[in-house]
Amino acid sequence: MLRTLRPRVAIVSPTLHRLQSTLNVAIVGSGPSGFYTAHDLLKRPNVKVTIFDKLPTPFGLSRYGVAPDHLEVKNCEDTFTEAASSDRFAFRGNVEVGKDVTLQELHERFNSVVLAYGCDRGNRLGIEGEDLPGVINAHEFVGWYNGNPDTETVRPPLEDVEKLVIIGNGNVAMDIARLLLMPAEEVEKSDIAEHAIRVLKKSKVNDIKIVARRGFLESAFATKEIRELLQLEKYGVKFQGIDHEVIELLIPIKNKLERVQKRKLETLLDYMKPDEERRGKKKFQIPDKYTKSWKLEYLLSPTKVTPNPTNPKLVSEITFQQNVLYHEDPESPAKVEAVPNQFKTFKADLVVTSLGFKGRAIPGLDKLGIKFDARKGTIASRDSRVLNEAGVEVPGIYAAGWIKNSKRGPILTTFVDSDAVAQSVIADFENGVTSGDKVGVEGLEIEGATDWKDWENLNKFELEFGKLHDKARWKVPEVTKMLEIIRDGSGSKEDKITKFKEWLESYQ
Repeated sequence: MLRTLRPRVAIVSPTLHRLQSTLNVAIVGSGPSGFYTAHDLLKRPNVKVTIFDKLPTPFGLSRYGVAPDHLEVKNCEDTFTEAASSDRFAFRGNVEVGKDVTLQELHERFNSVVLAYGCDRGNRLGIEGEDLPGVINAHEFVGWYNGNPDTETVRPPLEDVEKLVIIGNGNVAMDIARLLLMPAEEVEKSDIAEHAIRVLKKSKVNDIKIVARRGFLESAFATKEIRELLQLEKYGVKFQGIDHEVIELLIPIKNKLERVQKRKLETLLDYMKPDEERRGKKKFQIPDKYTKSWKLEYLLSPTKVTPNPTNPKLVSEITFQQNVLYHEDPESPAKVEAVPNQFKTFKADLVVTSLGFKGRAIPGLDKLGIKFDARKGTIASRDSRVLNEAGVEVPGIYAAGWIKNSKRGPILTTFVDSDAVAQSVIADFENGVTSGDKVGVEGLEIEGATDWKDWENLNKFELEFGKLHDKARWKVPEVTKMLEIIRDGSGSKEDKITKFKEWLESYQ
């Protein structure tokens, strides 16, 4: 008896099918949070990643936010470049999401969209005189010395400034103070913007006050940052210490402090000892004379900035109200309370506000029902999954980095956070939340967009031009010029260098 053999049919579970199908991910923003997320996602063989950035240059905070004397922090770019070498990676620079391509279109083309475009606005003081030309936000100041095209119109009048006040005492404030107090020659060979070096060499800044509204124990700076500032004494920069009223409150509790706080305090107290007592000890490099100084001020909230009557680019002074700290209960963080009718005024030529950064709502968030917290400048999320106004997750949309957390933590913190973002993206795809065949970047034509090869060409030019001038890199600070260099395929390297030199003569 003959039997009819039925063909075997492979039964593939939906989960296994998704594991074998392609997960297309769009990431908005090419800074550390975006690239670390991409790096983690690309470890999966079925994932394709496209990063979009409004600038032709990648790396965001690493390129435009790291102090020029901290080049080692930029080593993360090696990891990002490794991710970009994958044939499952694509870069689309010079593309502003919400303008050149809509967020809705990305949502339709990709299984997942990760919003990682960071925070590009500084928090405001909300006081009289804040909008004077002599008041500069730290975001603008850092962008200026790092060659960020978004801040190309910023030009601090440092050649006219002697006294400067920085409001806020986080690491960014310390970076700015250190850069202004150290000899410009110390960072000249780094990747600092050339227009900034020219101004820094003419700077007359010799007195800086770093002011915080809370107390020493709430200081936001890291021990490493404050130590680097203290060590500038070898260049004749004097640390003027902390007011005795603040120190007297700390000495009795010094041995009860947490290890990090205790180390900060002990480091500062060491440098507050008289030169005679410190002289001869190995860790101190006491100069023959001091030509500059800086001081930490606490428990002061700014109330008014007064303009300079003769130079509109400068201010003349800034007034603060005295604060006290109190605890609602022993376990709660200290809160600030203003002391009535007690004010303090400092002479100042320039004020830099360093109060943290805020993000912005890119066009299209509302159309997808995404909740944006305008006060904090962040996108609402749960486990990196973006929420709508009702607190419900918006399928396929995620947030990473500062736009999710506000400005919180250094690049290392971003590394840890991005791993969690990648895990959420993978989990939702494998669980069917974002499954389905998506076209991704294929066929997406955006006028003026640049790709990774374009960046490699610009990167090569910056490194070569920098080498000619004994610098780590010579950043091109203007988008139009970047695109010209990228797209000029006809001329030789020498021709490009000659054209760039001619252009530099007219830049700032």
